[in-house]
Amino acid sequence: MNTSGRVAPINPWIAASVCATAAALVAVALALAPPLHNRSGPARIAVIDLAAVVRANQQQTVALLADQGTNPAARTSALARTRDFGQQLDREVRALSAECDCVLLMREAVVAGELEDLTPALMTRLGRK
Repeated sequence: MNTSGRVAPINPWIAASVCATAAALVAVALALAPPLHNRSGPARIAVIDLAAVVRANQQQTVALLADQGTNPAARTSALARTRDFGQQLDREVRALSAECDCVLLMREAVVAGELEDLTPALMTRLGRK
């Protein structure tokens, strides 16, 4: 914890990673909008905790950058992995939605009620814990 009152500078590579991940989340949200309009009957709805999935990926990226120090090749690799993760996340969310024939909502979008949580299935598809 920083008790000196000074604000630590943000690593530009981590900032770029966060921006790329945020862009991927927006793409996922936009990709899931059409199923809401194309269904003729009541839709099955489930939730995923995208924030937890993204946080897990960010932790892996930060750990990789911390282990590799200032190695430019490691930074380039970490950024490429982040970009690839966003694309993989988009593919896997679409595939999971098609597989369960359901509309997936972000967990934060649910105000009340219990819905099936498919986060573990998504993490498995992404090769995470």
